[in-house]
Amino acid sequence: MCGIAGTLALGAPLREMDRAVVENMVRAIRHRGPDSQGVLCDDYAALGSARLRITDLRQAADMPLLSDDGALWLTYNGAITNFRALSDKFGLGKERALRTRSDSEVLLRLYERLGIGFLSELTGQFAFCLYDRRKQQVFLVRDFFGLRPLFYTQHGGKLHFASEIKALLEVPGWDRRLDSEALWHFFSLAYIPGNSTPFAGVRELSGGQLLEIDLRAGSFEEKNYYTPDFKADRSMTELETAGEVRRLLRNSVERSLDVDVPAGLTLSGGVDTSTILALAKELGLSHKLHTFSIRMDEPSFDETRYQRLMVDYARPIHHEILVKPADILERMFSVVAHLDEPSGDGAAVPTFLLSLEARKHVKVLLSGEGGDEIFGGYETHRAFRARKDYRRWVPPWARNALRGMAASLPVSNKKLSLDFVMKRFTEGAELGIPESHLFWRHVFGELEKRKLLTCEPPEKETAELFREMFDSLPFPDELDRLAAIDLKYYFIDDLMVKND
Repeated sequence: MCGIAGTLALGAPLREMDRAVVENMVRAIRHRGPDSQGVLCDDYAALGSARLRITDLRQAADMPLLSDDGALWLTYNGAITNFRALSDKFGLGKERALRTRSDSEVLLRLYERLGIGFLSELTGQFAFCLYDRRKQQVFLVRDFFGLRPLFYTQHGGKLHFASEIKALLEVPGWDRRLDSEALWHFFSLAYIPGNSTPFAGVRELSGGQLLEIDLRAGSFEEKNYYTPDFKADRSMTELETAGEVRRLLRNSVERSLDVDVPAGLTLSGGVDTSTILALAKELGLSHKLHTFSIRMDEPSFDETRYQRLMVDYARPIHHEILVKPADILERMFSVVAHLDEPSGDGAAVPTFLLSLEARKHVKVLLSGEGGDEIFGGYETHRAFRARKDYRRWVPPWARNALRGMAASLPVSNKKLSLDFVMKRFTEGAELGIPESHLFWRHVFGELEKRKLLTCEPPEKETAELFREMFDSLPFPDELDRLAAIDLKYYFIDDLMVKND
């Protein structure tokens, strides 16, 4: 990963102190990019970068990066996995040679050729600021699925942006009041949803969004440039579909491992990471791939048996990290400091511990996140299907009796214990489809939050976020709509925060 930060003038030109602020912002996120740091400044924009060198390790590819004529500036965090193919497709090195072998220069050249519409050509993960000095126009862009973060705040006639909120704390004077509505939803979801952050004055671009800034007018606008489409192609047979999924996955793994540094993979033992490792073996890459697995000191959470099956099959360079309760307590404050936002994800600290070990060996770490959202692999997806039959075949009086029985079961701390599953399912099955989807995952309900929190409840209950999106989606399949909700909220606002 890398880190980006910057300040844009929405009125009066920038001053020397604005450059100093951006330098402080970059220092605050130096851990994201320890290999090089830089700031580029003119009267209307100050762009900063903390770079981790992944592709083209030379100093020539450090950022902020300028176009050949100096008219375009770029500060960028990410990995465009198809940049070599795009360079060939558009003949980017034919008219004039590329100065680097980096994906960031390809971004600049694509903008020169296609304008901001080049976004539709990309695959991979990215958050960047592209400054077009001729047009006095700036684009802040976050990738399709929000894999890389991007925050911004408006203050004092300027717009400030960064990869992490802690960098924005270097900007003096902006109102740092907490966002009570965001925190209200957090206590149900265990993450902060959508464009909200813990601070009322800071917004986060969501996946598939960009911020278009007109420096002449001093105005900016959030825009959606990508929306996931779950439309089915009914003309394909099951065999053709399976073949296409395999081709796409194999191609994605091959592109993601095409880097100039050692690469690794988190190996959970689940279908998602096991598939990635199997495809790496098929590509002849698994023998030099580092894999990292968490071994939990609690049998119901431990998946070591499945991890070792894949290690025996693919023969990667494997690392096993034992996590005990004391390790969680020891690293809790470090994890909170890096997250910048409250997170109730129980895997956050184990993921941090795994990453600490991985950093000793690799700079790139793939994961299987996203597989459950695309292929319907969550327990809540199975509960959705079970809910239909349960409500159809079990009469209301029997469902009431089952709820009472479930409530009397003794509590267990095992993962997905019988009492937890029965209590959640029998209660949630009585709700609407998106409301039940939330209930099966929620931490605190609305009544509990009213007792717990001192702030005024927002106009919308948390379940309304899910209901509004569910009703607005055009997909006929209800499970597709739930998967889209998972992508927008859980995937981006929980899993990607944790992974980043």
